Amino acid sequence: MHWLTDPFQAEFMQRAFIAAIIIGIVAPVVGTWIVLRRMANLGDAMSHGTLAGVGLAYAAGFNVLIGAMGAGLLIAVLLLVFSSNRRIGQETVITVLGTAFFAIGVVVISRLDTGVELTHFLFGRLLTVSWGDIWLNLGLGGGTVLVVILLFGELRLATFDHVQAEQVGVHVELVQAVLVLLLSVVVVISLRAVGTIMSVTMLVTPAATARLLARTLRQMTLIGAAIGVSVGVVGLMLSYHLDSAPGATIGLLAAAVFCVVFAVTLPRRNKHHHRPML
Repeated sequence: MHWLTDPFQAEFMQRAFIAAIIIGIVAPVVGTWIVLRRMANLGDAMSHGTLAGVGLAYAAGFNVLIGAMGAGLLIAVLLLVFSSNRRIGQETVITVLGTAFFAIGVVVISRLDTGVELTHFLFGRLLTVSWGDIWLNLGLGGGTVLVVILLFGELRLATFDHVQAEQVGVHVELVQAVLVLLLSVVVVISLRAVGTIMSVTMLVTPAATARLLARTLRQMTLIGAAIGVSVGVVGLMLSYHLDSAPGATIGLLAAAVFCVVFAVTLPRRNKHHHRPML
């Protein structure tokens, strides 16, 4: 019994669990649409690219979350600008931008003479999350979930039927822009807790796992959030007892759950491989 209760005794662990729960809910809610729209590469580029904003903000003495949000917005704008050239595929633009911004971040942080380690930004420091971070994440995360709920119908139409979406007055490009903005918010609220590398894991892996189990969009969203919270809490408990990095442990557990679900549901998927998502 002590194995279950010991991690909750210290206040810093209580804060870490709350942060993990917030990220576990918000990331898969947005990740559902990232997975369905096959935008995982954008999530990866965004999570890596925000390192540039983090490094520059840290060097200038600003809040790193502001820098991360600024980098995310800049990546989104540049993506829209460069993607207008049809000779260059969007995936190519995403790769170039993500790599360039990540490289900027690595160069800037490596030049800082403050003792800060690059791994702190890459994998996060979940155990150092403050109450201020939690309240900020709760506000941003709650707003993100609310936007997804309000735009649920528009997101569904823009994802599965562009033509019908435009016919009923849905601005597909605007919906796309909002989704990219929500993606950047998820990366920002995940930054201090699980880092830039693991944020894409929480964004994509629980949602991808839920996709294997769900029959409807709402089921996928709810199952994804349940998986996100579960791997966040259990992964943090494991990291406490194994004395391992919390962010990496959570990411590894999420990947393990995906592999198990993939194997278990394989026979069913072979029978219903054309099943539509409603």
